[in-house]
Amino acid sequence: MRGEPAKLYELGLQQRTVLLEFDSLEQATAAYDSPAYQEALRALGDGADLEIWIINGV
Repeated sequence: MRGEPAKLYELGLQQRTVLLEFDSLEQATAAYDSPAYQEALRALGDGADLEIWIINGV
């Protein structure tokens, strides 16, 4: 799922949010640490400001 907020409250920022779901914390961490993703980050360079959170689901 990805998109921009329809409404903002408090100190909300108008920015795009991308939500990815993994079966486990280990899979999410492995995806981030993977050589392919790290190569993509290097290719992106300063092309975007990223804030990446890996959290446990409920």
